[in-house]
Amino acid sequence: MMLKNKEERTSFLRNEKNWEAEYKKLEEEYSYLKEEYGELEEVCQDLKKENNTLKRKSESYEKANKTVLCIYHEDIKKMDDLQKFNNKLVSSNKAANRDFFILAAAYVATLMLMIYLFIR
Repeated sequence: MMLKNKEERTSFLRNEKNWEAEYKKLEEEYSYLKEEYGELEEVCQDLKKENNTLKRKSESYEKANKTVLCIYHEDIKKMDDLQKFNNKLVSSNKAANRDFFILAAAYVATLMLMIYLFIR
C-alpha cells in the first residue's frame, strides 16, 4: 500500500487494525520468503553436488585425453620410424635390382661369348 503524504501515513499508523493487517501481511510475506529460501537452498545444494560431479568427470576426461594424446604421439613416432625404414628398404631394393641387372647382363654376355667361342 502506497501512502502519498504525511497525514495519510500518520492516520494509517494510528489505526491499530492497520498495524495488525500490515503485520499479518508482512508475516505472510516472511513465511513465503522463508519457504522460497529453503527451496533455493535445496537447489543450491543440488547444483553444488552436480558441479562437483562435473568437475570429477572433467578431470577424468582430461586424464583420458592426455593418455590418448600420449599414445597418439607414440604411434606417430613409430610410423615415422617405419617410414624411414621403408625408405631404406626401397633404396636397398633399387640397388639390389640394379646389381641383379648388371649380373644378368654379364651372365648373358658371358654365355654369348661362350657360345660364340664354342661355335667357332
